[in-house]
Amino acid sequence: MTTGASDELPGLGRVVQLVLRGDGLTTTSLEVLTGDRITVSVRSHWVLAGDQDLAVIEAGDEYTGTSGEPIGRQVSRAVAGLRPDGDDSLLIREVLLTGREVWGASTVVAVLERVPESVRHTLATTDDPLGRTLHEAGVVTTRQVAKWGRVPAGRWGTVLAGSPGPDALVPAREYLMLPSSGDDPIAHLVEWFSPDVFEESEMARGRSRRGGRRRSPR
Repeated sequence: MTTGASDELPGLGRVVQLVLRGDGLTTTSLEVLTGDRITVSVRSHWVLAGDQDLAVIEAGDEYTGTSGEPIGRQVSRAVAGLRPDGDDSLLIREVLLTGREVWGASTVVAVLERVPESVRHTLATTDDPLGRTLHEAGVVTTRQVAKWGRVPAGRWGTVLAGSPGPDALVPAREYLMLPSSGDDPIAHLVEWFSPDVFEESEMARGRSRRGGRRRSPR
């Protein structure tokens, strides 16, 4: 991933950069780009104590991240950024962002004690996405993007729309979700996107331009 900004990054057009570096809700961005209603499917879900050994979430071979990176390494980075207290609870999720196809995937680590009780209840009892749940609860957040760019799709390569393959480079980002109040960060997220998301957007813009073109008078 890259931490800089450039208008000349291979495979990263302006729309891709806007999504990866922007501060809007991920689900909303995907809905605008694809025209789909985006739902969240939780593939795995853990709640651990802030000081619990993270090895417990690596018991199964299916829990691996990009390029075979164990999810425990992603969670370790999350814990380093979130700095939870020993008596805090960590919500850990792996989710798919789905419309007509799977447009994105995400690993989410959130400190439950840093969100309102209503949000905790929603996250514990539904598949609702964290960002939208916080927004609907009136919690204003910002992003602190640590990395963004293209990374190997890894195990998501057979899941994301278009089945790009494990070695294909796909748009991705890693960031902390911060409350606007300036308190401790709420969550750490890593997100991967199907390249087809942005091809859908390009095709839609092309159709719009063609549909809006006026004929010259004869």
